[in-house]
Amino acid sequence: MAASDRVRLGALVGAIDQGTSSTRFLVFNAKTAELLSHHQVEINQKFPKEGWVEQDPKEILQSVYECVEKTCEKLTQLNVDITNIKAIGVSNQRETTVVWDKTTGEPLYNAIVWLDLRTQSTIERLLKQIPGKNKNVFK
Repeated sequence: MAASDRVRLGALVGAIDQGTSSTRFLVFNAKTAELLSHHQVEINQKFPKEGWVEQDPKEILQSVYECVEKTCEKLTQLNVDITNIKAIGVSNQRETTVVWDKTTGEPLYNAIVWLDLRTQSTIERLLKQIPGKNKNVFK
């Protein structure tokens, strides 16, 4: 397809929303906020013990790649020029933790999801030592 055949919408803005249960990528017209295309993928959760919640870090990363790729394919099918995506915002799970090997870039273990309770007893023990048991001390 020639560049002249593409729909001219001006600047586009993308958003990666990587949450506990799914990942999605959305692309909007920057001037009108019109949603032009999106793709969403569910994320598996693992529960190896009661109160533990984990996810495969590679699956999380792959889901982001897939969502971006599929959304861009859909935009291309609509004759939208994906080179007009000028910015991408990211929203993620925030408190979910992954430790990566510095040399290989591989995860050392599953992601420990923010819902996980395995450190609850440690937090409770530490709170007993804090006047007023103010949880904001940890922030």
